[in-house]
Amino acid sequence: MSQFPHDEFAKNLFELLLTPFGAVEIERGVQPEAKAVDIYFQPSQPIPTEHNLGLLARCITQPAIFEPFRNPVGVGEIQMWIAKLFEILQELTRERKRLKQPDLAEVKPHLWILTPTLAAPTLTGFGSVNRVETWGQGVYLLPTHFQTGIIVIHQLPRTPETLWFRLMGKGTVQENAIGEVADLPANSPYKGNALDLFLSLKLELESKQSIEPEERNLAMRLSALYIEKIQEAQQIGRQEGRTEGERELVMVLLTEKLGNVSARLSEEIAMLSVDKLQELAKALLCFSSIADLTQWLTNNR
Repeated sequence: MSQFPHDEFAKNLFELLLTPFGAVEIERGVQPEAKAVDIYFQPSQPIPTEHNLGLLARCITQPAIFEPFRNPVGVGEIQMWIAKLFEILQELTRERKRLKQPDLAEVKPHLWILTPTLAAPTLTGFGSVNRVETWGQGVYLLPTHFQTGIIVIHQLPRTPETLWFRLMGKGTVQENAIGEVADLPANSPYKGNALDLFLSLKLELESKQSIEPEERNLAMRLSALYIEKIQEAQQIGRQEGRTEGERELVMVLLTEKLGNVSARLSEEIAMLSVDKLQELAKALLCFSSIADLTQWLTNNR
């Protein structure tokens, strides 16, 4: 079990969301000291709109470093991560010179520091600005050449645009985001895997010898979600059982009416919903040949 379950959850979540669109490095080392950045992302393709990554998609139009903090980040920690960013930039510059490649701004990584809350004096002390009109509430950009942004998660509006960042918040903010993921459509690209990450986080929290009240509440919320998932799976199982029964009945009736049905037609029948199987059971009473079945399947695809 991980000693830092929330940190592990954040890394796994970024890996889940970003891997389809580029290279994701977890714990990337930085020279000259033994340092590592949590998540380093190198994009390789545009993100289709149907993936609905919202604010996260805007943060990864160029290489990006993400440093999520479970508790409010301190001044010294921000300074340290900016220093790490500059070390990485120096490494990349040396590498491009060695390969005789142009030094383009768009290939330089942008640092994103994620924190649940942050005091206003800390934000102003770094010269950060919340450009609400372009980035929305809660996103603070440092002066241009710092290539750094601070996302204050608990200031983000509760919208689908900010969902994936709010999952890394605390307390009610995180619990609300978890509920929103659970309510996503079944065909959402990330829902199933995200729910699996929640289950892993639940197990990690329950394995801790000392658990904080906030974490206990989170574990209870995740337990409820886990129970809902089991019940949903059971319902799907019952539905699949019903479908299988309808399919077997239709195949028996077809065989008695028309003789053996080819494997290809059997596969098409296997793809039918319960409602369509019931329609076919009624329609086949009027069939006189396999051609009638073939035509019906063609008309009902």
